[in-house]
Amino acid sequence: LSSELPTKQGTIAKKYIETKLKNCGFLIIKIYSKDKYDRYLVDVVYLENERNEETVIQEGNFLNKEMLEDGVVER
Repeated sequence: LSSELPTKQGTIAKKYIETKLKNCGFLIIKIYSKDKYDRYLVDVVYLENERNEETVIQEGNFLNKEMLEDGVVER
């Protein structure tokens, strides 16, 4: 994301993520691989104000899906 941060879309994505995760004490991050630019490809699951791992797994929000649905990123 470092090369995208200075762009308008990078700034939008960063603010979106900061807003979504600001009240999260616990995240679940699944790393799949790296892309051609050596960046990690991951899934992120979170639940605001929740610190119990099982609750986050069962009831958490899938950040990747939200970003697609809200038009923050494209496929």
